[in-house]
Amino acid sequence: MKKIILFLLTLSFACMAQERPQATTAVVMTPELTQVVIDTLSKALLTNYVFTDKARLMSKYLYGQSAKGAYRAIKDPQQFAEQISTDLQTACPDLHMGFHFDPRLAQMGPPPMHAPNPHQDSLRNVFMEAHNFMFTASEILPGNVGYVKFNGFVDVTPSAKETVTAAFRFVRHTKALIIDLRENHGGSPEMVKQVASYFFAEKTRVNDIIVPNKRDTAKGWTDPTATDGLILRMPVYVLTSSSTVSAAEDFAYGMQMAKRATIAGEKTAGGAHPVGPVFLGHGFVAGIPFARSYNIHTGTDWEGTGVIPDIALKADASLDEVNSTLFPNSWFANQHKAVDQPVEHSAVQAYLGTYEGGLKFYTKEHALYCENPERGNQVFKLRYISPGFFQLDENVQVKFGQQQGSASGMQFYWSDGNISFKQKTQ
Repeated sequence: MKKIILFLLTLSFACMAQERPQATTAVVMTPELTQVVIDTLSKALLTNYVFTDKARLMSKYLYGQSAKGAYRAIKDPQQFAEQISTDLQTACPDLHMGFHFDPRLAQMGPPPMHAPNPHQDSLRNVFMEAHNFMFTASEILPGNVGYVKFNGFVDVTPSAKETVTAAFRFVRHTKALIIDLRENHGGSPEMVKQVASYFFAEKTRVNDIIVPNKRDTAKGWTDPTATDGLILRMPVYVLTSSSTVSAAEDFAYGMQMAKRATIAGEKTAGGAHPVGPVFLGHGFVAGIPFARSYNIHTGTDWEGTGVIPDIALKADASLDEVNSTLFPNSWFANQHKAVDQPVEHSAVQAYLGTYEGGLKFYTKEHALYCENPERGNQVFKLRYISPGFFQLDENVQVKFGQQQGSASGMQFYWSDGNISFKQKTQ
């Protein structure tokens, strides 16, 4: 069974476990303990799960499995937890639903919720700083395309926000931006709104979060005043994979439905329900989805269906492949199309001769060549892209048979995006 657990939730468990003594008494599953855990889990599901009818289905299924003796022979609590997780997913598939056992959590009750825990917050911040707040790349690809990759949506702290802003500020002058979420497993809904805010000059509603048991809705508005004055207006492409889940899907779906981003990649995992820990005692803890997402444009979310990409791409596509697919007519894509292909003299005869700057084009042994005095009379063998269109060197592509006013010549397409005209002189 595929299990996807929010990394922030896992981190919280680890941080809390460091605060308290580890359990020293081994837990062995007995019929009595099994019944207690199932009763406690059932009550927690009925109290907290986002859909009461599905909570009833899960509870009924667990009791049915217990009545059939499915857990009778299980003595190891870890094996028991894995079987319960499997049964919960069988009864009601939900990627955020989880049930775990960890000796570090034995005899541990729920953490106090009425006030912040400075020690726990400090541990989390140290971890996040050591991982650069999950940002792994901010760079500029060929063709002046920005690329930012991050693998989680961390809590919105001053240091985290500073890192996010710096990553996006570096690519602010690019002509397009690729955001890579192919290895992003989610995190904080507040960071989702923070990141989305960089792409809207006006307050824009993206995805809401509805908590049915509290009859509460947190409306998902972007906030352009929270971006330190940085608003990015270029086209945005979000890369996804089947492992993209939770808050990463929240960002991709919200941007897609607001018509602010094009999604490229694979259909995402399909986990839309925010989750929180419920401590059940004896070292068991359930991650129970307590809310659901809602998009005003679709009236639904991506739970179970995933975010459907606008452009299909394999998850392991290289950045070269991504760049060429997203920008099929770009200089970079044309460079990858260029091939050594024999040419017939008659097919290119109209292109031959001398152009401004003394560039001389001629054929030799079924190939097209250019002698360039601007580069010390260096000779280049042109590579074919399409009829009349060739790669000249590492910086220039040329298209023959062009007109500028009454002059005939060719266009120079430079790797930096500039275009110039060279008139044919003889």
